[in-house]
Amino acid sequence: MTSSTRSSHILNRSTLALVLGMITLTACGGASSNPAGPSSPGVVTLNGSVVGSGGASSSSSASGAASTSTGLLIPGALTVSVLESPAMTVTVGTDGSFTLRGLPTGSFTLVFARDGARIGTLSFTAVLPNQELNITLSVTGSSLVLLEEQRNGIGHGDLEIEGRVEQVLLLSQTGDSRFIIHSRTVVARPGQTVIREGNTVRGPADLTVGRSVHVKGVWLPAEGATQPVLAYEIKIQTGDDDRTPTPSPAPTPRADCMIEGGTPGRGIELEGTISSGNASAFTLAVGGGRSSSGVDVLAAGASLVCSPPSGPNAPTPAQCSASIKPGAKVHVSGTLNACSATSAQVSAGKVSVQK
Repeated sequence: MTSSTRSSHILNRSTLALVLGMITLTACGGASSNPAGPSSPGVVTLNGSVVGSGGASSSSSASGAASTSTGLLIPGALTVSVLESPAMTVTVGTDGSFTLRGLPTGSFTLVFARDGARIGTLSFTAVLPNQELNITLSVTGSSLVLLEEQRNGIGHGDLEIEGRVEQVLLLSQTGDSRFIIHSRTVVARPGQTVIREGNTVRGPADLTVGRSVHVKGVWLPAEGATQPVLAYEIKIQTGDDDRTPTPSPAPTPRADCMIEGGTPGRGIELEGTISSGNASAFTLAVGGGRSSSGVDVLAAGASLVCSPPSGPNAPTPAQCSASIKPGAKVHVSGTLNACSATSAQVSAGKVSVQK
């Protein structure tokens, strides 16, 4: 065999070994078991922490799962599943932590179970692409309470809102002005927001209750249960019905829904004072004159958020639930089930008690 022939055989064997190695890598690890890794575009990630009575303990069972002396839930036996697609389930670690990646945008529901027995659910709405959600919750033997929720990132993409100005929250000539427009909190910021009516430049004071507007903007980071919108353009509609602002800040009840801007079947956020009821169901007197009557809120399956969410002064789940009573000021986030000129019903996904 000549020298050139031997070299050719050596090259061929090397090439074959390289190809076989690539095939082996592809079969064993080329396809990631977690396609929604940190580098994937549009990924929603949720980091959870179980604390308090459901947190980790210094003692451990034979299986390595953390246990408690009071017989409360063992974090190592707690699983968290996603109700929507893509389906995924993780087990809460012995330190009470868990992470879910690749969650759907828009909305999703987490199901908490112990040894296959469902304990409860947590629902999240207005979830944006590339957001990271960090939650802290307390889990006892048969219930769970959301103590804190933080959202990082503002997603991507512009959004548009068209509707009436339902409430003026804040007017400022030098800083942010805030409005409720079509059930959304809209921020008008000097130097970033242009307000116009036709070809005429207007100011925040021209956005009076009842005016129909078209908003173009972007999401701002969440503020508790509220995710505001930063407007870069607010166009005041110039139809005959919108030239004269509503003389009273209280909206006139409509034939189809007594809540201004309310649409049955869609998400809604309300703030106000509880007039009667408890943590399972209560009647809410909506602030700002947005509703002409009390709204019935079904809250039996809602996440309860009290302040402070953690620390030595944090209320227990039972104390948090007991604070949902007449006279309490709350923020309700949920779905408007039904609405007429005289009544309305909301299924709450989250109830936040305000100081």
